[in-house]
Amino acid sequence: MITDVRENRLLVTSDTHVGSLFCDARRGLVRWLDYACAHKYNVCINGDGIEVQYTSLTRFTTETAALLRDIRRLASEITIYYTIGNHDIILEHYLGEWGGLRLVPYLNVSSATKRIRIEHGHLYDTSLMTRPDLRYGLRRFFCFLCRMYPPGFHSYQMYETLRYRYLRRLLGHDRHLLDSPVTRDVSPSFHEAAEDLAQRGFDAVIFGHTHRHGVLPVNGNRARYFNTGSWFDQPHYVVIDNGEVELRPWPS
Repeated sequence: MITDVRENRLLVTSDTHVGSLFCDARRGLVRWLDYACAHKYNVCINGDGIEVQYTSLTRFTTETAALLRDIRRLASEITIYYTIGNHDIILEHYLGEWGGLRLVPYLNVSSATKRIRIEHGHLYDTSLMTRPDLRYGLRRFFCFLCRMYPPGFHSYQMYETLRYRYLRRLLGHDRHLLDSPVTRDVSPSFHEAAEDLAQRGFDAVIFGHTHRHGVLPVNGNRARYFNTGSWFDQPHYVVIDNGEVELRPWPS
């Protein structure tokens, strides 16, 4: 399994959740992969590309089988990396080559003179790491409720906004993070992790997981933290082109 790669032209997206009961991103993801192939970019799906939690057996098998057919079609033309997230953690059993994908826990990318770290970011989610039993128990209950009222799936964003944006603002905490959409509605642990990775020599750090897209300078403006958000609303992706790194909406 190779995690250190040189890629002068690479596209990165995350959190498509193909197979989810509450998101229908497969066709859009395939169009994005076709775009990458047409413009001679390799790609990285940065975790939670497929959904194994908020799904049904029928939907999971139908959607992932269709996606893998398209991936096999494209894999002869471009390299497709896939970093493991928390909603697809079952894929850890297949690290290496699998169905046209190169499954990895993370990627260290060299592009021109720049070093870029790509990982899903769930390992920096303190609530997930400290109480996974409680987190997954709540998810099962929440999924049951959302089957009866699917729009309720997005109510978790209201809770995170109240907890991380308004409560922190009221308490005067982390004010330098409250003006950026990538950090104002999530735990500071993700920004801290990006800072730590940047201080270890990376020029850019790319996460997913939080479903909040954006860009923020780190390490004294010497590096940048990118998050590609999710495909539940406006999809975003990162373009790496000969060391230049940019966040774009999809479709551009």
